[in-house]
Amino acid sequence: MKKLSYALSFVFAFAAIFVIVGCTNSVSADEAYVTIDINPSIELIVSPREKVLYANPLNADGEILLENLDLIGLPLDEAIDLIIEESIALGFIDVDSDETIVSVSAISANSELGETIRAKVKENINKAFMNRAMMGRAQDKGFTEEFIVEAEGYGVTPAFLRLAESVVSVDDTILLEDALLMTQQDLMDILHAAKEANKEVAQALRDEFFAARQLIFDVYLPQIQDLEAQILAAGEDDTTDLQAQLDLLKDEFHTELSTLRDGYHTQTEGLRAGIQEQIRLRTQEHSQEVETFMNQMQTRSEQMQDVIESYQGQGQDQEQGKRP
Repeated sequence: MKKLSYALSFVFAFAAIFVIVGCTNSVSADEAYVTIDINPSIELIVSPREKVLYANPLNADGEILLENLDLIGLPLDEAIDLIIEESIALGFIDVDSDETIVSVSAISANSELGETIRAKVKENINKAFMNRAMMGRAQDKGFTEEFIVEAEGYGVTPAFLRLAESVVSVDDTILLEDALLMTQQDLMDILHAAKEANKEVAQALRDEFFAARQLIFDVYLPQIQDLEAQILAAGEDDTTDLQAQLDLLKDEFHTELSTLRDGYHTQTEGLRAGIQEQIRLRTQEHSQEVETFMNQMQTRSEQMQDVIESYQGQGQDQEQGKRP
């Protein structure tokens, strides 16, 4: 699955540079699962104290968005501001747009908490736009009719179906039908544990690399040392053949090591380099308009505060009008 490849790409990238970042906090029953859709789509798990415990991309643009962001452990308001800031820098949010809508959903085993976190996420998104004098606002996620019908067919809410699908994407041993029979907390536990699983996989890859390297050492180093000892013991005797054997053996040794290293790094470096190149190109493409916009932000903020407040308020009124 595509989303599985997004998660695995981070595992491999971490293995390549031997940096593992895991989240070891245990998941409590009072946490909220949040999705944020700009064009990049991402998911978060948020604690009752409004701390980000988990962040994961839900599409390719989401992977680019999160690549250089470390949201784990941040207060929700800081995390949201960084998400908006990075989205602007990468051009996912157009600073010249007359309107930017960010869709938000949030569910929790504690329904009150789910509503609270959803409101907080939307409030922080609106604040991020207000601080940048941008005509943008958050609204409740509207699922497609087909997705709603599918969720109704399973007897669950669209948000729960989205959560179940996310779990299936990070653990291909779980069928969607099985995930839909789990509790919401079970599903969030699986997502939350995914980072620890990634850590273990990355460590296994690292161990495998060093084990393979050690085998090469065990095969070649004794032979190299033996030939070097023979050359040293030969004194003034002709050692041309021995030196040729030694040079050939050293070449083979270095070739084996290079092949192992290249095989280990090619995919991981390629994945990370590809993402970083997309980030560089997107940032470069939008840097001038973003810089101009930011330089004018303070003046725009003072001039447009009332207009933006009215715009964001209209969005809230429309949502309330849709609720039964």
